[in-house]
Amino acid sequence: MKILFVMPSLDNGYWKKLGKKVGPKSEPLSLLYIATYLNKNGHHAEVVDCEAEGLSLEDLEAKIQAGNYDVVGVAMLTAMYSQSVAVCTFVKKINPAIKVVVGGSHANLRPKETAEKEDAIDVVTVGEAELTFMELIEVFQGRKALKDVQGIAFKDKKNGEVTVTQERPKVQDLDFFPIPDRGLLNMKLYRPSVSYYRRLPAYTMITTRGCPYRCTFCATAKTGYRMHSVSRVVEEMRILVEDFGAKEILLRDDTFTLNRKRTIELCDAIIASGMHKKITWDAITRANLVDKEMLTKMKEAGCWGMHFGVEGGTQKLIDTVKKDSTLEVIKNAFTLCREVGIETRGYFMVGMPGSTPEDDLATIEFAKDVDPDWAQFTIATPYPGTQLFEEAEQWGKFHTDFDDWDKYLTWSGFGDDGLVWTAHGRSSDDVKAMQRRAMREFYFRPKLILRKASNFDNLPILKKYMVGALALARS
Repeated sequence: MKILFVMPSLDNGYWKKLGKKVGPKSEPLSLLYIATYLNKNGHHAEVVDCEAEGLSLEDLEAKIQAGNYDVVGVAMLTAMYSQSVAVCTFVKKINPAIKVVVGGSHANLRPKETAEKEDAIDVVTVGEAELTFMELIEVFQGRKALKDVQGIAFKDKKNGEVTVTQERPKVQDLDFFPIPDRGLLNMKLYRPSVSYYRRLPAYTMITTRGCPYRCTFCATAKTGYRMHSVSRVVEEMRILVEDFGAKEILLRDDTFTLNRKRTIELCDAIIASGMHKKITWDAITRANLVDKEMLTKMKEAGCWGMHFGVEGGTQKLIDTVKKDSTLEVIKNAFTLCREVGIETRGYFMVGMPGSTPEDDLATIEFAKDVDPDWAQFTIATPYPGTQLFEEAEQWGKFHTDFDDWDKYLTWSGFGDDGLVWTAHGRSSDDVKAMQRRAMREFYFRPKLILRKASNFDNLPILKKYMVGALALARS
């Protein structure tokens, strides 16, 4: 069968406000994994990224009409809910016979509600969709019944009854899935956020899936941990370098260093392959999962940047969201990175559950104290599938319908709309202003400005930094 996977455009106004060239365009790896698996098993799957390619619905219509597709799969994240539904509806108007399947973090976490509400959607996938999609094709070919496919939700078009089938077990050996075929994309269109790279081209990879920790704001909390083999990771790096000219690779695992032994082995393999002389890379992990020996090895293997989720600047705040760490441990991680010469990025939140304005100010001060090279201050938002969503009314209140998904934005401080939710005792205006204040206070410090100016040896990145700085100054 012929399948088209669609990444809808996501325009929440934030990137326009900061300047289009500041915002990221990341490869839709989840769609690539599914499409590649289908192609390896005798089908014809393509991927279109409306955001990266700048495609309107009319452009998409022309492609669908010319492609004669049997199935269209649409990515659905919470903040792009309406865009995803618009694509599904548009596809059905073009050709009602096309089967429309949605997946992604939002559909995965609210499958019954999504299938029940949206008539243009034939099937919602739940969990990893590579194997699920293979079985759905059998259904669409008349060789299997929908009710026998694990990991889906669907609505009976006659009586409106929604069925959610048995959960599909996770594939434990991630090497079972082939390396994503990036030839399905125009890779020249992709570029991370300015703080995520020093050289272009810079592309993304995933070497693990899941996270066993229990952070209440995170939809991947308590989802286990599975790893690609070391040899598989090095091979994918080689492909990115030799076939696509990558100079940097961003490892987007939720908790890259969870398995210390594997991290060291991977670094040794990167060095043995000579890949450390061809690319540099960065990774995301927790502050309690690094030590000086490991970081030194990572630096030797080409790691130039580490990303740490800090969240709050008081012990009360990080305990409330079950971060399972301490301010001392967090500060030590930044210190160790600085000692071995690895840049750092810190992720902080304002408006957290149980927070006061004074707590947010403490978070800003803590950010300045640990002094990462880059910092991000987002607004605490109770996304579906998180413990915080389930406890949202215990910790605060919704200011709109809880299912007004387009307003679930962590950068609302730079937009015109009010927040979808605030903690008790907080207002939208107060939290939005705190986000803007945090960014300005952190980035407009003379110490940081001098460090940035002295370290920039890349004129294009300096220009991007200035665009972001000017936007912050105007906010």
